[in-house]
Amino acid sequence: MVGHKTVLESIRATVQARQRKKLFLQGRPVYPLATHYCQTWQHLPDYGAYHAALIADLALLGRWQPGEEVIYLLVFEGDVEGCPTSEDQGRCMLTSRLSEALPIPIVDSWAEALWEVGVSKGLIVELTISGDCLAGYCIHVSETSWADNLSSLLRKCVIRITQ
Repeated sequence: MVGHKTVLESIRATVQARQRKKLFLQGRPVYPLATHYCQTWQHLPDYGAYHAALIADLALLGRWQPGEEVIYLLVFEGDVEGCPTSEDQGRCMLTSRLSEALPIPIVDSWAEALWEVGVSKGLIVELTISGDCLAGYCIHVSETSWADNLSSLLRKCVIRITQ
């Protein structure tokens, strides 16, 4: 968000209070999540304004808390080297996010298979994004759903535990 500090502070306070009010940013409705947010501010003195970013803890690696039903995977330019598209970057980031949220160990080489099954089963849903975010995904972290899918992939020899 970019604007005068008082306006941005008002938006931040509304979001931090987890009030279920409808906010409009760039003409789109935004509904705050019932979670905590991290924020960063940057003063833009040449414009007499501030740049502020609020990111839900569920979208930050290492900030997911037990009991949460979803995690968010946000892709920004340069997040993952060697991945040409934002979807490829999301796939590369998937295993680390699932390893954080599930008690099941997740191997990096499973990323492609897990992405495909997650999308087909509705466990990975693409988000509408804007601004500096290139892609965003909501990942449902139901332990039983992912365990069932992992078992199925192992039985079909799509993924392997050993190299």
